[in-house]
Amino acid sequence: MRRIEYVTRLLCTGLSFAFFGIGGLLLSLTAFPLMNLFVRDRARRAHYAQWLVQKAFRLHVLFMTAFGVIRVEVRGGDALASDTGTLVVANHPTLIDVVLLMSVMRRTQCIVKAQLWRNPFMRGVIAAAGYIRNDDQPEKLIDDCAAVLAEGNNLVVFPEGSRTVPGAPVKFQRGAANIALKARAPIRPVTISCEPPTLKKGQKWYEIPATRAVFTIAVGSLIEIDSFIEDANQSKAARRLNSRLSEVLVGGK
Repeated sequence: MRRIEYVTRLLCTGLSFAFFGIGGLLLSLTAFPLMNLFVRDRARRAHYAQWLVQKAFRLHVLFMTAFGVIRVEVRGGDALASDTGTLVVANHPTLIDVVLLMSVMRRTQCIVKAQLWRNPFMRGVIAAAGYIRNDDQPEKLIDDCAAVLAEGNNLVVFPEGSRTVPGAPVKFQRGAANIALKARAPIRPVTISCEPPTLKKGQKWYEIPATRAVFTIAVGSLIEIDSFIEDANQSKAARRLNSRLSEVLVGGK
């Protein structure tokens, strides 16, 4: 019986990833070109595209849960769903963290790796939603992120820069802290855990655990940054804020 359950879950895992790629391609070939035709304002087009992506991500998560691939528990999701102009900072243990987060958020953008802009299944989605490339100069990247937050969008950032390396110490880059200071935006810390572990860095999609993985998304209280902005030394303020984020997300304080 367990063998049948495992094989079924493996097949559904493969289907979920296939549907994810096909869904991105279909949106790029249908909905987003229609938006370009009928919605002239670029900002409005991006807003509609973000709304559509959120619904698509939500549908994808529902598929994975309905077919027993994963189970998701969100603690404090109402706060996350109601945030605007907030920098959402999270740890990054698995491949689907951004999908899980953005499935419960509105008007949300993220920083995307440059290679995804060349992915035929995802580049149309990324361009339509106005997501931010990570291969620009650091100063421009921070300015772009601050502008997104100033417009009332949320922004998801993983301070580690990429998925957590299993067994290695967690080290946060100061990009998230610099963005928050530049934008003067509040920070919403989110801690993601997955038991048993799956979709880790270096792990193939088909290397699934013996039992269904349970994702827990714990939404923390807002971190106001006024006390950090008061520090005239920008570099010192960024270090202090980065240390605080590390305490919250890694130390659980």
